[in-house]
Amino acid sequence: MMLEFEVENYRSIKDKQVFSMVAESSKSKSNNVFEHQLASGETVRLLKAAVIYGANASGKSNLLKAFYALQKFILAKITVNESIEFYDPFLFDTTSKNKPTKLVLTFIGSNNHKFKYQISFNKEEIISEILDYYPKGKVQNLFKRPIKKTANGTIHIAKLGQIRNNKTLKVFKNQLVLSKFGFDTPDEFFTPIYQYFVEDNFSIVNPAVGNNLNKFRNNTVEILVDHKELLDYLTKLMDISDTKIDRIVIKRLGESKNNVSRENIYEVSGIHSVFENQEKIGTTDLSFEQQSKGSNILFALGGDILYKLKLGGIYLIDEIDTSLHPKLAKFLIQLFQNPISNPKNAQIIFTTHETAFLDKDLFRKDQIWFTEKNEYGETELFSAQDFDKVREDTPFDKWYMAGKFGGIPDIQALEAIFSNGKTK
Repeated sequence: MMLEFEVENYRSIKDKQVFSMVAESSKSKSNNVFEHQLASGETVRLLKAAVIYGANASGKSNLLKAFYALQKFILAKITVNESIEFYDPFLFDTTSKNKPTKLVLTFIGSNNHKFKYQISFNKEEIISEILDYYPKGKVQNLFKRPIKKTANGTIHIAKLGQIRNNKTLKVFKNQLVLSKFGFDTPDEFFTPIYQYFVEDNFSIVNPAVGNNLNKFRNNTVEILVDHKELLDYLTKLMDISDTKIDRIVIKRLGESKNNVSRENIYEVSGIHSVFENQEKIGTTDLSFEQQSKGSNILFALGGDILYKLKLGGIYLIDEIDTSLHPKLAKFLIQLFQNPISNPKNAQIIFTTHETAFLDKDLFRKDQIWFTEKNEYGETELFSAQDFDKVREDTPFDKWYMAGKFGGIPDIQALEAIFSNGKTK
């Protein structure tokens, strides 16, 4: 479960921006909030969902990319002389383009402990890496690096905390200590923290981009093969969404050999009714290769969301409404805010331009976030609760379209395009 995420000097985000899933004290929409008791005995109130709005190129997707960079950096296998591909600083300021990127995530991990993990890095090496936790409500360090480097600088020496008797650990200058516990040095305490970031628990998707849709659909097929009970739920979801698909059929075409992906051995089809003179006379199957893009996205995204609701964890989606009707996309979000469909309190964070989500009956004000670029091209992140006059019954959609929250395109008058560079 996620509490807060801080980003500094990453892509369009220059100065530190803080995103939070910690619920404010408001009692509004109790189903949108859940309470979780930590191992320390402390109880935290967290949001089940959050939406991020912003104009094109305002930086809302960059926040999700920062999550992705942190996850992939932790899960990556690094060689000693390899450049850090996740370093992508703010380039439009001479003071930042060579400064480190900093990412900080506060979360609830293994054994219900609260953790704070922070890294700072440039293209060549990790400048700082710190992992703290709060076993009795007070901070205790688990490790930090580097406390020193080897003579040639290629190896950093990290120091583990009291939980491992202050031992030291050697890591490559471009390798995360947390990654080492996932690959090289299994540890009964640290490895479960690493496991928090694996894709089943920490999912980041954009199903509509490029070839992602086919891959995403194939991943969903594999989930349904392994979790057959989800196929019935997904079939019902497709049915109520008016796709005209009566049933979903997954056929095995062969056996996986030589570690070939299982996507090559299954075919998924939708069963459609066939009519004659408006009377049903039978059915026919249509492979998902021939189905609409919307049906494919609903199949892939719907199946994946059902899997996340079954497991719990964190789900981040860039542009959830792409090729989906707003009411359907809204329904998928409601699945996360219903205690019946979301018993594990999975959390969803998504970006969109669609104002249908700005519904005072759907979200609290602390669930609605905006990104906006200032005059220097820097992304600023803020939420609806940062505005003094916003109440829980405020018509969020009307305020947003009127520009009261910012986060919408600043489009000059049409005449300016054809005025030879002259504007009024």
